[in-house]
Amino acid sequence: MNDINYSTSIDKCILSFSHDRYPSRKKANAVAIKKAEREIASNSNGVSHLILRAVGDQIDNLKFLFLINGIPVMCYAIGNLLISSIKEIVIIGSEEVEQVATAFLETVGTQGKKISFVREDPNNLNLFNTLQLGKNRLNPKPNELVLFQPGDLPFMFDIEGILHDSDIKSHNLILWLNSRQMMFPDYKDNPESEFVRRNYHYRALCKETNELHEVKEPNIYPINLSAVDSDIIDHLHSTRKDGNIIKAGVRKILSMPLKILKLLPVMIHHAIHFKSDLKQFRKDDKYLFGMHRDNFDRAVSIVLDTKFTTKFHNDPAFVSDVDALEDWEDFEALTNYANTQFGENSLTRIHPFGEELLFFREKKMHDLKDKVGMYKNFHSYINSFYKSLKMQHVPFSNGNKYIPFEKNSKNDKYTQKQAHAVSWYSDKCKAIKIVS
Repeated sequence: MNDINYSTSIDKCILSFSHDRYPSRKKANAVAIKKAEREIASNSNGVSHLILRAVGDQIDNLKFLFLINGIPVMCYAIGNLLISSIKEIVIIGSEEVEQVATAFLETVGTQGKKISFVREDPNNLNLFNTLQLGKNRLNPKPNELVLFQPGDLPFMFDIEGILHDSDIKSHNLILWLNSRQMMFPDYKDNPESEFVRRNYHYRALCKETNELHEVKEPNIYPINLSAVDSDIIDHLHSTRKDGNIIKAGVRKILSMPLKILKLLPVMIHHAIHFKSDLKQFRKDDKYLFGMHRDNFDRAVSIVLDTKFTTKFHNDPAFVSDVDALEDWEDFEALTNYANTQFGENSLTRIHPFGEELLFFREKKMHDLKDKVGMYKNFHSYINSFYKSLKMQHVPFSNGNKYIPFEKNSKNDKYTQKQAHAVSWYSDKCKAIKIVS
């Protein structure tokens, strides 16, 4: 098994604003619509009309470029790292991403960080290549973990626990899993407190705490790129949604016959104990895959031939990525509600880099309209995209003003959900400002 590292913190980050593309817009829209229709038919907790890129698009439909409160998603993600203890950042992305990143950093500064940019390869858009591009630029030590982070997590501004976690010095890969019970402990008694709606396909039993967790795949990865096979990570990451990771994992294991013998004790334990242990918590439960967490950690450590562990966190911002139009609108609704409550500068109340983000919007976004096709008429562009995915409404039905679709309902669930979100982010923001 690969040697472990000796660092006690993470200093370097690969921030990815790169994403693969479908062969045509027709194919991309068909995939997005079909997925949403499946979720609607099954009455899923979260419905997602995916934001997908496609070859031949006149305007690159890149989710990282989408505007939240008039500010690109990617700028929030960069801002999150600028207020962290990360020392070196490499940004991976397109020409337009580079234009936005350059304008943003020229306006708000680098906060003492070493930041560089690497252009994505349009003919090789996959996680494996992104990790290699980042590794080559960062040049990490053989025993050093770096943080790999997709750039679609605009409010994930509290990452110090990830960067200074005690398991960094004894593992080469850490998956911070999204646990519904930890992020939204009151969701059963108070459904609107679950202000980020997602589908949790996995179950994890934790022997040390005697708890059942409904789990969703992680969005960030502390990883030793010298000790973990990037090809395997790419394969698992690209299939991680909607439970497909299990099929991919099984196929990978079957292609490695020598590993099967080592996995036998783990598999036998799982076959004998998991379902019976799960029934102690729930007699009936629908899920795609479940394991005891410690048993899962042993299995993955064998497959990857390295020290691996999973952990849970209690921060909804870790699961609140912008993969779909519903995700984007959650954030647009959040900032819109905050503005109605506290005024146009309310972003400073719910995001610790809010002042700088608003300053950038004022100074640079007008100029970027001439450089980034999506920004020439963003409101019209989003409305058109909503229609192309057969959504029931458009967000800017009144020209340039965002009109919350759910606000027209006769109950107050919309207000409750937004109030919970604003309150949670406001409290978190205050805590960050105190320790910064």
